[in-house]
Amino acid sequence: MAIVGTAVAAFAAFILGLWKVVYPYSYMKPINLDRFDDDKYCLIDVRDYILSHRMPYEKAKNIPLSYLGRQTREKEVCDKDIVVLAEDRKAARLAVKILMKQRKQQIYYMTVTS
Repeated sequence: MAIVGTAVAAFAAFILGLWKVVYPYSYMKPINLDRFDDDKYCLIDVRDYILSHRMPYEKAKNIPLSYLGRQTREKEVCDKDIVVLAEDRKAARLAVKILMKQRKQQIYYMTVTS
């Protein structure tokens, strides 16, 4: 009986761990903006300051990923739909996890390669 309880607990821990990895993907959606609409989207650039300066993206608010958690705790980042501009999908996923703590909504992402 104890073996079954241990197996169930291990399975539940596995599912919980898997959910923490998969959960942000349910809110992430790729987007490709040729023209940026200020009225509909708020563009947040989570690349570091150097990359953001080298390859600027017009109308993007630069909040590096390392500062994003602090910024979201202090104030609301944006009141519109959010588009995260990141180096790769992994950085976008981390940004989405941080932003989801503030509010649960669809968050779009774009990746920019150098």
